Amino acid sequence: MIYVPELNNYQCYVVTGNGVIRAYKQKPYNPGYNQNISIDYRDYYINSSYLYQDGIQQFSNYSTIPICLSNDVLTDRYFYRLDIDKIMLVFFIILFICYFIVKKIIRVFFHGFKYA
Repeated sequence: MIYVPELNNYQCYVVTGNGVIRAYKQKPYNPGYNQNISIDYRDYYINSSYLYQDGIQQFSNYSTIPICLSNDVLTDRYFYRLDIDKIMLVFFIILFICYFIVKKIIRVFFHGFKYA
């Protein structure tokens, strides 16, 4: 499964490069003869904690249309993120530190300063 944020807001997802997924607002297509269309997209940088950059891509009669990823391989479930291990590690470190700070405050409050 491939994690993509805002799965329902975009109609087509394409892997464009190493660690980049492009999400199109509408499915790209070839317009008629001598016509151009502009489609909004958002590039998600997977290796950079899913930072994104918006843009507009133009398609003409001569453009190569990208092949969209199947919806079967896409998910917006948070635990499929590639950086979930880093997120969980930071969460548990903060939880561990807060536990000892709160424990120390409670000990001082109930037992006085001799155990602090």
